[in-house]
Amino acid sequence: MNTVITLLKREYWENRGSFAITPVAIGGFFVLVMLLALFNTEHITSTHGFGSISINGISVSGMDFLGNMTIEFANLPLEKRENIWELGFYGISSSFTLVMILVSFIYLLGSLYDDRKDRSILFWKSLPVSDLLTVMSKVLTVIFVIPALFAVAATATYLAIMIIASIVALFSGGSIWASIWEPAPFLTAPLKLYFTYIVQSLWAAPFLAWLLLVSSWTKYKPILMATIPLAAVSFLEFYFYRTQIFSEAVRDRAFGWAVPVDFSTGQHLGTGDYIMNQGAIYDSAYSLLELSEFWYGLIVAALMVAGAVYIRRFRDES
Repeated sequence: MNTVITLLKREYWENRGSFAITPVAIGGFFVLVMLLALFNTEHITSTHGFGSISINGISVSGMDFLGNMTIEFANLPLEKRENIWELGFYGISSSFTLVMILVSFIYLLGSLYDDRKDRSILFWKSLPVSDLLTVMSKVLTVIFVIPALFAVAATATYLAIMIIASIVALFSGGSIWASIWEPAPFLTAPLKLYFTYIVQSLWAAPFLAWLLLVSSWTKYKPILMATIPLAAVSFLEFYFYRTQIFSEAVRDRAFGWAVPVDFSTGQHLGTGDYIMNQGAIYDSAYSLLELSEFWYGLIVAALMVAGAVYIRRFRDES
């Protein structure tokens, strides 16, 4: 166990910029935008002519959203207040989700390739650490560590916005408790987000394992070696059989990493319900575990990870 933790720490420190600094930068951007909006309300409204907007039946003028919200929300039913704050959290987290997937994608493609490219693999192989543990540390990093860091950053951003809203409420005469802290799901939503990240990463496991497998053997640009075979198989299947079974399977796994939806119908792959907002994706994540395709995918992924371990054992140079 100590060895695994050490390997995970190694992955973190070697990729600290993309794993930690990137989500912090995204959160800082959100907070900065909110602060700029608060301090420039009158200027923005008068210069650009923003009129009033309506959110759930509440009229708020221009960019002066929080000041009005903290006063009006206290009079709304608790369920409505919770729904609005929940949608706010999921709206913020969607940006973190997209960047997290991009970071994980780049990380997997270079995870084993870079060790061979700079020949640091010779050093790591001199240590008493098995190839299995080394490769598994990459897998655990993508499924658990990166999602945890991005979920924490999204939650911290949400809490920062709540604190700013509380300050606005304090000076605008609104109820801090009734408008902000009572309805905001700052405990349940982050847990639901992290659970969704893990489940959807496991759903996409065959695609993730394919990226890792490519990283273990390719001598050239990993992104090309990862996409060309998939495109070639898809083309040959359609050319000879006029079917798209393989391409649709790849699409469902790759895009299901972020949005597990049947793009031909707009229905969630697990529940079959139509996805109306980001929150519906998080509420339906558990349903993927009930699909036989979920578990078949894990078996396929395990085989490709085993292939990556085997190749790494005998391939020292790029």
